[in-house]
Amino acid sequence: MHDLLMSKIREQFDGITTVTTYTNDMKYIISGQIGQRNDKLTIYNQSYEPLAEITQVSSGILPRFILTNQQQTVGSIGLSLKLHELLFVNNLNWLVLGSLEKRRFQIKTVRQQLATANPIRDQRLSIHIAKINQEPLLLLIIAFLDRWQFIAHGHPLARPSIFNAPAPTLTPFINSNSLKYLPKE
Repeated sequence: MHDLLMSKIREQFDGITTVTTYTNDMKYIISGQIGQRNDKLTIYNQSYEPLAEITQVSSGILPRFILTNQQQTVGSIGLSLKLHELLFVNNLNWLVLGSLEKRRFQIKTVRQQLATANPIRDQRLSIHIAKINQEPLLLLIIAFLDRWQFIAHGHPLARPSIFNAPAPTLTPFINSNSLKYLPKE
């Protein structure tokens, strides 16, 4: 397991999020924005070499995003205004559970926890990564969801868009019969 800290988007929304170790060593830089078609969010290593990217390929009520790793498409994500309980990353078969408002996320397969993210007092996210070889992709998805909350909640940092509507929420299986079908870990 690897523990990292992700900065919150700055008030002036310069498009930069940093990922550091707990000793404040820079590990990754995430740059870009989302909200309109062809927008991109890219994760870079310390040498500013691109590692992975999320590209918005459609907008509207059901926006779609393509996830690439080392310039190869590895998955896709579809969002809607009704993100009730989970988000599915196609092709990778990852489930993302959590809450946009509370900034708490879990990424897992059916059998294994891949990553968790929780806010800490200084507004950063504390992230625990189980699969280090998939670290850039996992961090990029967490940064993507953390930025999506600005669009979903009509935050002034977001560009004007049709998403400035009642906030979609992504919550764990609360009061859901589906919970009994997930294996216990």
